Amino acid sequence: MSRLVIQYDKLLEKIPYKYAIPIVIAKRAEAINDFAKPFVTTPDGYSVSIAFKELQEGYIRIKNEDILKILLPDVK
Repeated sequence: MSRLVIQYDKLLEKIPYKYAIPIVIAKRAEAINDFAKPFVTTPDGYSVSIAFKELQEGYIRIKNEDILKILLPDVK
């Protein structure tokens, strides 16, 4: 069985909110467990792996991303 490689650094380039990524993954995995149709398949078939792959490939995104901009530090 092959393993899914999660490229967290690449995700951080797309979504600069490191604490929002696990929340998005957890919400999507919960939706998949509650009979939502997954957009991709993974070798292991776990809902968390599917959610990570969907986020990496751009099938899902964060709603209201503008609200999360307040989480970025204003370093001078």
